[in-house]
Amino acid sequence: MQKQDIHARRVRDVMATDLVAANPGDSVSDALKLMVENRVSALPVIDAHNRCVGMLSGTDLLQLALQLGGELEALNTSEGLAHELLLEKLEHTGFSDQVVSEVMTHVAVTVQPETTLVTAAGVMIRNRVHRLAVTDTKQVLVGLISSMDIVRAVAESEG
Repeated sequence: MQKQDIHARRVRDVMATDLVAANPGDSVSDALKLMVENRVSALPVIDAHNRCVGMLSGTDLLQLALQLGGELEALNTSEGLAHELLLEKLEHTGFSDQVVSEVMTHVAVTVQPETTLVTAAGVMIRNRVHRLAVTDTKQVLVGLISSMDIVRAVAESEG
């Protein structure tokens, strides 16, 4: 692999494009199942025109779990098991039919594919998020970039 200056690298160079997403009207239970099946810690939430309208993250789901009450120590395990336990808890409390739009973070922090990785990292830091939706000029979702994607790119640039 050829070394490339990290300052020259763009979001499009490292973003994930094989995406799984939720819709605002999906049940939280279905969204959580999607997260477990695809081994992801967050889902972009898209409208009927594929515009990113928010993000549903593990943090959003933990906040829901806190609302449900009970012991959360059991959720402090491996990510997959935590999702499974949360799913079970949602189903037993009747919250499994709550919709994504009631739980998600409604402001999607976005960048465009041509944004530099350095700029994207700054956006993450300023907004205290671990992932960014990558959208085109019409706000249509075209990818996701995580803090780990940027760390990986930095490591690759160092050789």
